[in-house]
Amino acid sequence: MDKLHILYTIQNVGNIDFSHDIGDTVPVKQTLQGLQDAGHKVNCLKLENGIPKLFEDVREYDNATVAPNGLTGKPLFKGIESGVRRLQGTLEIPYFAFFDTYRFQEACSRLMSDFDICHEHNGLFCGGSAWACSRLGFPYVLTFSADPIMELELVGRPLKGLHAWVAREEARFTYHTASKIICVSDPAKQHLVDVWRVNPEKIYVMPNGVDVSLFGVQHNPSPVRRKYGLDDLPVVGFVGGFQSWHGIDLLVESFARIRNAVPNCKLLLVGDGPYRMNVEDKIEELGMSTDVIITGLVPQNQVPELLSAMDVAVIPYPKLPKELWFSPLKLYEYMAAGKAIVASGSGQITEVIRDEYNGVLVKPGDVNELADKILNLLDNADRRAWLGNNAHQQAIERHSWQGYTRKLVELYRSVLAKPLPLDDKKGALA
Repeated sequence: MDKLHILYTIQNVGNIDFSHDIGDTVPVKQTLQGLQDAGHKVNCLKLENGIPKLFEDVREYDNATVAPNGLTGKPLFKGIESGVRRLQGTLEIPYFAFFDTYRFQEACSRLMSDFDICHEHNGLFCGGSAWACSRLGFPYVLTFSADPIMELELVGRPLKGLHAWVAREEARFTYHTASKIICVSDPAKQHLVDVWRVNPEKIYVMPNGVDVSLFGVQHNPSPVRRKYGLDDLPVVGFVGGFQSWHGIDLLVESFARIRNAVPNCKLLLVGDGPYRMNVEDKIEELGMSTDVIITGLVPQNQVPELLSAMDVAVIPYPKLPKELWFSPLKLYEYMAAGKAIVASGSGQITEVIRDEYNGVLVKPGDVNELADKILNLLDNADRRAWLGNNAHQQAIERHSWQGYTRKLVELYRSVLAKPLPLDDKKGALA
């Protein structure tokens, strides 16, 4: 079967940095590398510091080239842009990305003749790819990893006024322009249908996956345990970004109860993020500074060794104002590593974890139940091993990135064979 030429675009997604394997960068890199390894030609167009750059291989992220431009490269355009940006800064007008969006759509438009399909990773104020595809009638697929407007509301930084209106209209235009939208969970799909009025027939649910060749390999836990002074002590662990919605503070609270029952137990937190200070304050408040280890950010290829030192791996999401819409990478990594998992019963997690078979589910935000379930597992090594083995087998069989890539190529071919008619493109760019 003919190999595809895919233009993967990232306009304004600040947490995707090809030099670090964290957050959204992981599924994006796995997608691009998986397609290339399957023999398809994939180039990534990414906006960096206002400049559209083209990557032939994200594994060689230092070798990007500047994408071709037209009007946006002219002195007049640059002069107007510079003047407007200075005025914007002086008047403290928020960022609307008008110049970046025009520059990005121009780069997309000039590149598309060399490709079969455009696939974008969504973000805030990212209308360039959809604009170019709409103008040229080019096949366009969108990955909806999360609703950035809703996430800003959840962390207490909502967009307001004209700023919010433009963001909503640009997002609406993007969602309704796409022939297919890939989202990571059923709650995310329902959000697109209920909030953005997207046709459910064009939404395709594809949860995140795991690099089974990396996380599915067993490691000797002794070196990590020696490094962090864990010796043969019971260890409860968490891996991930320190975000307010991850519930790490709840895990710390539950661990205070666990420590009372098992005084020599340790809590190993692997990662970093904006909520770290809050977590450290909670640890200090509960007098557990000597019982909790925070590693900080570590390279992804070192995470499996850290997981090997954990007896129980936890996903402690709180009860959120919106149903859990994302597909936690840590869930599949825990599973591939064969860990006994205790996880909040939220969103996609309940579709992956079969309670008491490949993990244990708890009520989101219930600190006492979380502590009880962890304690039960700490007290039963055979049960931990059984749960972990079942999780490992499921990760290998159902959640590999290789399987994800095969499904993605099938989706591309369905779009190219019979593109869906564009929805009513009501939006700022229509």
